[in-house]
Amino acid sequence: MLNAIILGILMGIVSGLTPGIHTNTLSAFILSYSAILSKYFSVEDLAVVVFVNAIVHTFLDILPSMFLGVPDEDTAIAVLPTHELVLDGKGIIATSISAYSSLLSFLISLPIFLIFLLVLPNMEFGLSATTPFLLFAVSIAMILGEKGEMFEGSLSAWRKRALAGLIFLLSGLLGFYSFGRDDTILLPLLTGLFSSPTLLISAFSKSNVPMQEISLEIPNHRDVLSGSLAGALVSLFPGISSGIATVIASNHLRDKKRIVSAISSANTANALLCFAVLFSIHRVRSGAVDAFMKLGGNIDLAAFLLIGLISALAGTLLTIAFGLLAGRIVPKIDPLKLSVLVFAMLIAFIYVMTGAFGLFVFSLATIIGLLAVIFKVRRINCMGCLILPTILLYLWV
Repeated sequence: MLNAIILGILMGIVSGLTPGIHTNTLSAFILSYSAILSKYFSVEDLAVVVFVNAIVHTFLDILPSMFLGVPDEDTAIAVLPTHELVLDGKGIIATSISAYSSLLSFLISLPIFLIFLLVLPNMEFGLSATTPFLLFAVSIAMILGEKGEMFEGSLSAWRKRALAGLIFLLSGLLGFYSFGRDDTILLPLLTGLFSSPTLLISAFSKSNVPMQEISLEIPNHRDVLSGSLAGALVSLFPGISSGIATVIASNHLRDKKRIVSAISSANTANALLCFAVLFSIHRVRSGAVDAFMKLGGNIDLAAFLLIGLISALAGTLLTIAFGLLAGRIVPKIDPLKLSVLVFAMLIAFIYVMTGAFGLFVFSLATIIGLLAVIFKVRRINCMGCLILPTILLYLWV
């Protein structure tokens, strides 16, 4: 079992720190090659690897967004606030806030896990029917959350909301078009919407990344709690990813540190509580849970939660350690060269992974992401790329 935990942690490091590799990808890999891996690991051990990877990933996946400006689905809306914190010399502080938020969220989610086990089997589940209405409410709240510019008059807020609605619609239509043709298109879609504008602005601005302040900071407990509850809520609904949980958790926030805390909390809580939904009502809410179920690992609940706690503690220490390392290295690299290098690597990676169609989606997404910058609306509205296709899918079905 110890070997399985160590392997799961190592896989969490790989998936968390490597842009474009999600925990669901590695879970699918383990499931596909389970016949070969079973020569070295038991079925229970492989299930443990999937679970540990899913938890550790939620701690480390903030770092590519923070120091490179490269997002995945769960941290896309964190790109701008975390990048700004790095430019303020507070990247290591943001790393500690993220790590502690995820750890506290895991601890908060443990009693929620047990509540799910007790309550969910006795509930009539009609969540599929209510999913599009929840997403519609989230979309409206997100768009109406735009505020007008100071001294621009009473109609300024509504002008910004109209522009935010346009960005939401364009992102959503691009997502709907993309997913309808290729289910591996998430990388170029999110990279174009969230990463490209940040990288391009960094390349053409003359801002330097300062030396990072070496300090740790405890997150706001209210943000951790709200993020955990958002992650718990989303874990109940089919077809909604933890990316949506981060939208719910952070939509009302403006302070960059608080946004980091809420997003990290929602991400970790959702990853854990998706397993609670599996244990209680045998429903699948993520790729990692699907692989865990198909592997058929029969793990004692107490041992399962203890393994999760070990994973969370390891994720906390690893996130802070890698954050300290990145905080020392990144300021020594010329920001123009770093932005150009990351941008070029992303284009090459996208082409290898998704071909010409992926580059086409990446280009359109980049234009939409830059429009959000030009219109001065929050980049969170670009999450329409996930929300609108999900709404349309449920209404269509």
